[in-house]
Amino acid sequence: MARFPLLNFLPAVFSLFSFALILVVLLAGVNNTLSNVFFLKTDTTNLKVPPKLGNSTFLAGLSAVSGTDFVGQDATAASLGLANTYTIGVLAVCGHFADGSVSCSRPQFNFWFNPATDLRLDSTSLQGNYPPGYLSAISDYSRLNRFLPGAYVTSALFVWAASLAACCSAALAAVVSVIATVVLLAASIGGIVIFKHLNDAINGNFAASGLSSSLGSIPTALSFVAFAFALLSSIVYVIRARDESSGRGRRRGGGGVEARSVGGPESGYGPAGPATAIPGEKPSGARGLLSRLPLVGGMGQQRYTQIEKQQDAASQKEPMLAAAGGSPDGIRPKRLEEDWAAPDDFSANNNSNNGSGQPGARSAAPPGIPFLSLGGNKPVKDLNTAYEPYSSTTTGTAQ
Repeated sequence: MARFPLLNFLPAVFSLFSFALILVVLLAGVNNTLSNVFFLKTDTTNLKVPPKLGNSTFLAGLSAVSGTDFVGQDATAASLGLANTYTIGVLAVCGHFADGSVSCSRPQFNFWFNPATDLRLDSTSLQGNYPPGYLSAISDYSRLNRFLPGAYVTSALFVWAASLAACCSAALAAVVSVIATVVLLAASIGGIVIFKHLNDAINGNFAASGLSSSLGSIPTALSFVAFAFALLSSIVYVIRARDESSGRGRRRGGGGVEARSVGGPESGYGPAGPATAIPGEKPSGARGLLSRLPLVGGMGQQRYTQIEKQQDAASQKEPMLAAAGGSPDGIRPKRLEEDWAAPDDFSANNNSNNGSGQPGARSAAPPGIPFLSLGGNKPVKDLNTAYEPYSSTTTGTAQ
């Protein structure tokens, strides 16, 4: 979802405007509509081409003597059956007659304006006498003009497709819209270059014959306005795609909480205290199915627990360590501790009367008193002592 709700429908509006303007430029002159939207306009009002034999002085003199025209008349727009003006678009050319009627050719994707045939110049004395500069210019125009229909159609389709792609993915819509923008810019610049080249060729080579041409500004302006709307759509789509990408990143990493042990992996404590939870970071360690296996998921990972449980475990661990006398073996099983701390029946203390006058009586000292480590004088504890009572006590008695 976009950061601002306005960004949800603005690209669609921009794309709609751009699509409509592209259609106006592309369909100008189709079915005699929008004939005033043109890239180039030719004016045949002053067209006057001398006859093919007009340079013959003999025929001119003979015509003067006999009263018969052996030379022929000059070719004009009326004699050639031409309209006063012609407007050239992307797909068709339209003729505007003196009575106000308009006649357009059938639209074609491979259309290109050829003055030799469309203005019937081949039926005049100009046939075969075209200047080399004009022939080169008309050849370039005929080749490059085939790019314009395809470019405008492609840009229109991609602008429309970007609006549809926005319903699925803003990133896809951004890519499609950027392609449409680039193609539309190329078509806009290409139209200016192509028709300017043709305009210069007509004015430079047929000005003496009264044929002139001029560039149209409406389709060029509409094309660049459509490009501006397409560019705005692309910018908004890119912003939406960036917002969606950052939103997915926040959903992936922002909701997790990791328990990080400050101390070592066994104790769970360190200089900074117990294990802490750090939001915004992904927990490390095994993932997926392996983390659920008891022998795999726990290997190489730190064990985490709540702070309250760690404090309870620490409080229970300290007296047990004290009862163990600081033994490196840690906490021994309860059965071994009881056997080790039980009074010895054969000790020298038990053989005495203990003040009761009865030999063999047990000492009145309560059994199971834990031996604490006082002043660094730690008793030596051996597991074999609990099962070999004569090893130490008997020796002490004999001494």
